[in-house]
Amino acid sequence: MANALSYIASETRRNDRDRFLCSLFAPEETREGLFAVLAFNIEVAKTREMVREGLLGEIRLQWWRDAIRLIYGNSSGESFDHAVVAELAVVIEKFKLSRELFDQLIDARSRDMIEEPLKDEAELRRYTFGTSATLCKLLMEILCPPSSSLSLNEIEAAESVGMAWGLTGIVRASTNLANQKRMCIPKTFMEEFGFKNDDFYSQNATYGILKATAYIVDLARIEITQARNLLNGKVKRRYVALLLHASLAEMYLNRIESLSFNPFSSRIETGRAWRQLKVAFMAARGSF
Repeated sequence: MANALSYIASETRRNDRDRFLCSLFAPEETREGLFAVLAFNIEVAKTREMVREGLLGEIRLQWWRDAIRLIYGNSSGESFDHAVVAELAVVIEKFKLSRELFDQLIDARSRDMIEEPLKDEAELRRYTFGTSATLCKLLMEILCPPSSSLSLNEIEAAESVGMAWGLTGIVRASTNLANQKRMCIPKTFMEEFGFKNDDFYSQNATYGILKATAYIVDLARIEITQARNLLNGKVKRRYVALLLHASLAEMYLNRIESLSFNPFSSRIETGRAWRQLKVAFMAARGSF
């Protein structure tokens, strides 16, 4: 199968395996569109890891802003040399994707260039919304049939799924972030639960860090419940590929809880085969 994958599908499979897996359950005519947007997200999300200084990262993000501007302003059918940009241009035209969502996603990634931790829960929610919920809204636009439009409940459910996935991802990324001397746990959490930056950077799972992790897990669970309540059991099968992100997030959250909320445990990422079976089962049921 690997040989049959397009470049953007291969990049998604290699760098964002969970979303790649969920995308396989999307209608066939939408999959390459999903992969193109996910490949774009991978490029933007890895910016901070690729540069030594925040300023260099901002330059790279500006390059992507300019690329998006060129795509939307390209009335002459000009071709693009960058593989992801070229595929993205096709997808944006085909599915009539909202430019402001791309701009919002790139702008949200500017926060990664700032060394200071997030200020409070409100900033955590803004960051997660910009980086993850916004991405889910783009994916929903691809999944939405040309002859119909998304309901408010469907849009808000996609946002909640994105919030849950983003919050779960922040916990899952703890070891990598600590190795980079970065942290996405807000300052107010550090003050409330009683730990310092160095505790996190040294991957010392103090009582305070465990409590902060448990709090973030609860925030993610609330978002999953919100998504399910919004759809009230009425899930359109073509949207299952996106909604499955919530099922996967819940599996990770259960694993984190079983590990006493230790965000640095290597066991959080184990059980890939079980996750694949779970996703396939939920997709077959048409639920999440």
